[in-house]
Amino acid sequence: MLLAPAACDKPARPLPEGPGATADKRAVQVDNVPKIAESAKNSSLTAEQRAIVVAKIGDRAITLGELESRLEAEPTAVRSQFASVQKRKEYLTKLVQFEVLVGEAQRQGLDKDPEVLEAARQAMVRKYLMEEAKDEVDPAAISAADVKAYYDANPAVFHKPETVELSHMLFADKAQADKVKAELEKGAEGNTPKLVALWNDYVVRLSEDKATAPYLGALGNVSKQPPPGATPAELERRAQIPQPLIDAAFGVDPFVVGAVVQSDRGFHVWMTTSRSPAVDKSLAEADESIRARIAKRERDLKRQKLIDDLKAKSKVSVDADAVRLIAAPKVEAPAARKPGAASEAAPAAANATPVTP
Repeated sequence: MLLAPAACDKPARPLPEGPGATADKRAVQVDNVPKIAESAKNSSLTAEQRAIVVAKIGDRAITLGELESRLEAEPTAVRSQFASVQKRKEYLTKLVQFEVLVGEAQRQGLDKDPEVLEAARQAMVRKYLMEEAKDEVDPAAISAADVKAYYDANPAVFHKPETVELSHMLFADKAQADKVKAELEKGAEGNTPKLVALWNDYVVRLSEDKATAPYLGALGNVSKQPPPGATPAELERRAQIPQPLIDAAFGVDPFVVGAVVQSDRGFHVWMTTSRSPAVDKSLAEADESIRARIAKRERDLKRQKLIDDLKAKSKVSVDADAVRLIAAPKVEAPAARKPGAASEAAPAAANATPVTP
């Protein structure tokens, strides 16, 4: 179809004056836009092939070598999508569109925009840290003695009893506990989200354990035996949970209300919200993961030393108290306090988590 002549008579749009744009920048040529270096490490192209121009935008030329480098720079999962010639052609089409937009954005002065400059600073730091990490510890080079020392020093990582995450409501009267259990089961109709919604409502309103009610009755993880290397604080927390309740917790699937349990504190309506199997790994079974952990530890130490050295050279000074002058962000209070905010009045719930499906 032919376009109406009037469509060609529209007045020319004035050149936009983007943030930071000056007269000499508004007409910048697209060929001045920085482009990715042709640095494909596994190139199958000859020098002559890399120089082939596959697209031009004004005076800006995209070579086959640049296209190959861009494809190689993509994450592995993305690169696998361009196995076919047709898909690589589609990639080239999108690259041309991208370069057109880059040129126009720069023409409008957006390369001087504070947000753009900050994004470039962030990318520059990531690139710098990646370059510094090239000489990281090779997990395969870690000695067997170091692996065994790590294994022996961290028994709780490689030897764990079966655990469940337990929540409860406490009642002084058995009839009241039986009534609540029946209402939960009837109202839930076998549906976990409904059970959770009912539980969260009932526990806050009705539970007589005022220390754990704000945490939706969560008691945290429990096991039949304390885990190896448990701290005194962890042992104290577990000691506050009635043993009959712990014993019952391992006989019911998660999100099923168990039979009412009596303890010296009263009558418990309870359920578990997760279950973790026991872990018992030998040194040989843990070898690979230990090497990865040690390598990460060494990498983190090296990075921290690098940052500390740079801070010392830069003569950094900080006035941390001045941040008090900034108004705290307004955040709506949650319906129930999170376990991380546990007070001394609720030591049993110090490691608890709210009940969620």
